[in-house]
Amino acid sequence: MHHAYLDKYANQNSFFHRLDSRVKFLAALIYTILILSIPPRSAAVVFCYVVAPFGMLVWAGIPIGFVARRILAVSPFVLVLALSCPFFDQTPYLLRLGDITFQLSGGWMRCFTILAKFAATMLTLFALTCTTRFTDMLAGLQQMQCPSILIVQLSFVYRYLFVLVDRVHHILRARAARKLRYLGLRQEIRIAAIMIAALFIQSLESAERIYRAMQGRGFTGSFHALKPIRINRRDIYFIFVFIGICIFLHSIMRIWLNELNGV
Repeated sequence: MHHAYLDKYANQNSFFHRLDSRVKFLAALIYTILILSIPPRSAAVVFCYVVAPFGMLVWAGIPIGFVARRILAVSPFVLVLALSCPFFDQTPYLLRLGDITFQLSGGWMRCFTILAKFAATMLTLFALTCTTRFTDMLAGLQQMQCPSILIVQLSFVYRYLFVLVDRVHHILRARAARKLRYLGLRQEIRIAAIMIAALFIQSLESAERIYRAMQGRGFTGSFHALKPIRINRRDIYFIFVFIGICIFLHSIMRIWLNELNGV
C-alpha cells in the first residue's frame, strides 16, 4: 500500500481537480448538510441530490467502478441500520407514481431514504477526495484557521497509514508461513491478540522515532501546498453554479413536500 492507492485519481488535470481545495471542501460540507436535512420519508428527493456529485465524478474522469467498490465496502454498516427501520415503524403511507398508487410502511420509506442519503453523501465525499490532493486539503484547512492539532493528526494518518498496513501484511505473511494447522478457536484468538499487541508496540516505537526525527528537522506544525492557494475566476464560476444547483434542488424539495402534505 502506498500514497498512490490513497490518492489514486487526485493528480489528474480536469476542471474540478484545478479548483481551490477550500472551495471544494466548503461546497462538499454544505451539500452534505443539505442532504442530511432532508425529511426522513423523502427518498425520491434525495436521489435528485445524487446527480450533481455523480456528474462531477464523470466529468473529472473518475471511474465509477472504483467509487462503487469502495462504497460497497462500507455499505453493510448502513444496511443494518436501514433494514431495521421497517420493524419499528409500521405506519402506512400511500405513494403515487403517476396513475399508480401503492402502500408502504413508514419504516420502508425511512429505509430507502437512509440508503439514498448514504449514496448521495458518499458520492459527495468521493467527488471531493478523488479530485483533491490530501496535502492541498490540509493546506486549505490550515488557511481556514482549523485547529492545528487536527491538521497535524490528519497529516500523520495520511503519511503513515500505509506503513502500518504494510506491517500488518508482514505479520500476517509471517504467521501464514509458520502455521501448519488449525489450532482451535481459543488458541487462534490468543495468537491474534499477541499479534495485535506486537503491532501496537511497534507502532509506539515508530511514533517515537518519527517524533525525534521531526524535532531534529525543525518541524513547526505548518503545511505548505506545492502551488499557491488562491481563489481565481474558475472557482468563482463554480461557486455560482453550486449556489444555483442548491437553490434548484431546494425548490424541488419544497414542491415535493407540499405535494406530500396535500398543500
